[in-house]
Amino acid sequence: MQTPGNIGKPIFLWPATSSDLREAAIQLGYYGYVAELFDSPAALLAAEARNPTAALVDCGGGDCLSEADKEALAALSGRVPLACMSSSGTIDARLGAVRMGCQAYFTRPLDMASLLDTLDRLTAPPQAEAGKVLIIDDSPALAAFYAAHLNEAGFVTQVVNDPLKTLEALNEHPPELILLDMNMPGASGEEIAEVIRQQDAYLSIPIVFLSAESDVGRQREAMSLGGDEFLHKPIEPEHLISAVKSRVIRYRALRALMVRDSLTGLLNHTSFKERLRAETARAKRQGKPLAVALLDIDLFKKVNDTYGHPAGDRVIKSLSRLLKQRLRGADVIGRYGGEEFAVALPETSIEGALRVLNNIRESFAAIVQHAGEKTFQVSLSAGVAEFGAGGDGESLIQAADEALYVAKHEGRNQVKASV
Repeated sequence: MQTPGNIGKPIFLWPATSSDLREAAIQLGYYGYVAELFDSPAALLAAEARNPTAALVDCGGGDCLSEADKEALAALSGRVPLACMSSSGTIDARLGAVRMGCQAYFTRPLDMASLLDTLDRLTAPPQAEAGKVLIIDDSPALAAFYAAHLNEAGFVTQVVNDPLKTLEALNEHPPELILLDMNMPGASGEEIAEVIRQQDAYLSIPIVFLSAESDVGRQREAMSLGGDEFLHKPIEPEHLISAVKSRVIRYRALRALMVRDSLTGLLNHTSFKERLRAETARAKRQGKPLAVALLDIDLFKKVNDTYGHPAGDRVIKSLSRLLKQRLRGADVIGRYGGEEFAVALPETSIEGALRVLNNIRESFAAIVQHAGEKTFQVSLSAGVAEFGAGGDGESLIQAADEALYVAKHEGRNQVKASV
C-alpha cells in the first residue's frame, strides 16, 4: 500500500543529543514519517536537497543557540517549514524563534498530538482541483465547450450526453456541482432534476440549469424543482467559471459540516455507508476486489475512566490520523461510532487488507499516548471482510463486525478475517 502526501519524506531533527527528539523520532516513525537526527544545523542545511517535510529544533532552555546556528536555521526556514521546542515559554524565547523563521513553537514536554497537528497544517498540499463538475447536455459540442473552459480553470469534468445515464454517472463519480441542460430528448432538465432530488445522497449537490429559455415562468418552475441557479445561453466562459466556482466553494463548506465527524475530520457513519454503497457498486460493475474492515479501540472505557475524556479524544484522533496517513487516497475511512472506525479498501484482496491493517495495529499499539504527565499505550482490534458477487455494503459490514467480535473474544489486539 502506498502512503499519501508527505508520508515517507524525512523530517529533520536537531540536535541528535536531545532525548526528547530521539523519542519524537520513534513516535513519528509509527505514523509513517522518516525522522533523521543531525549533529549540527550546518549538516541539516547541507542535507536540504533530500527535500524534508519539515525540521524540528530543540532550543534547550530558550535563547541558547549560537549566531552561526541561528543563521543556518534561518536560511533553512526560508525553504522548509521550521518548528522549535524549548523549556521556556517566555515571550523573549518565542520572539527569538519567530525571528529565526520558526512557524511553530512547543514547550516541554513535547505533545506528540500537537506536533502532528502542526505538521499536518504546515505541510498540507494545496487544493489539487477547483471542483468536480458533471455536465449533462445532449449537445456534444456544447458540453465539450463547457468542459474545456472549466478544465482550463482547474475543474475536473465529466460529460453525459444521454440524460438517461445520469444516475450511473452520479453513482460512479459523485460531483460537487451539476450543469444541467433544460431541453434534451428523452428527458427534460426539470425531470432529471426531480429524479436527482428524490435521492437523499444528492439533495445538497448544486444544480445549475443551462438554457436559452426566456420564459421567466418556466425558469422559476425549473428552480422550484431543485435548481440553484439559471444560466442563460449563450454563456460567457468567465460567467460560467465564476458561477460554478462560487457554488462549489459553498457546497464544500456545507458538505464538510454534513458528512464529516467533528472530532476526527473523517466521514461520519451515514456518509461512510453512502460511500460504501458506491464502492460496492463499482466493484460489482468492474469485477474487482473490495475489502471492508471495522476497527475498535480496545478497552476504551477504561481509558476514559482512568485518564479522562480529553485523553480519550486524543486517542481517537491519534488513530484517525494514523489511518489517514497509512491508507491511500482512494481508500474510504469513517468514524463509525464512538471508538469504532470503518475502512473500505478498493481493489484490495482480503489478504492485502490483513497485511495493511496488521501494520496499522502494530504501530498504534506502540504509540505513546499522553494525559498530562502520565503516559500510556492502547491497542486495537479489527475484523475484515471481502466483497462477494452476491453481496452488498450491509452484508460486508455485518461480516466485518462478526470478525471483529472474534478478534475481541480471542484476546484483543489482533485482526481477524471473516470466514
